Amino acid sequence: MNQAVLKIQKNKNITLPVWLIKKFHVMMGDYVRIEETKNGVLLKPAKLIDPSQAYFWTKEWQEAEKEVDAEIQKGKVKKTKSIEELMKDLRA
Repeated sequence: MNQAVLKIQKNKNITLPVWLIKKFHVMMGDYVRIEETKNGVLLKPAKLIDPSQAYFWTKEWQEAEKEVDAEIQKGKVKKTKSIEELMKDLRA
C-alpha cells in the first residue's frame, strides 16, 4: 500500500502524488469525495454522472458525437415522417 505526506498549500490546496493519479485515473477538473472515518479522512474519486448515463461521457462516445455533428453540418441527413417511411428508405 502506497502512502504519501502532503503539504497544505496556498488556498488550502493539496497536490496528489503521480502514483495516486495514475492508479485512480484522476485528471485535472475531476472531483473527489472526502469522508470522515473513525481512523481519519478518506479521499475517493467521485463521479457526478448518473451511472446509467456514464456511457455518453466516454471518450469514444464523445468522438462519435463529434462525427455525427460534422455529418449534420454537411447536410448528410434525411428526415422521415414515420418509422415505415424510414424502414422503406433504409431497404432501398
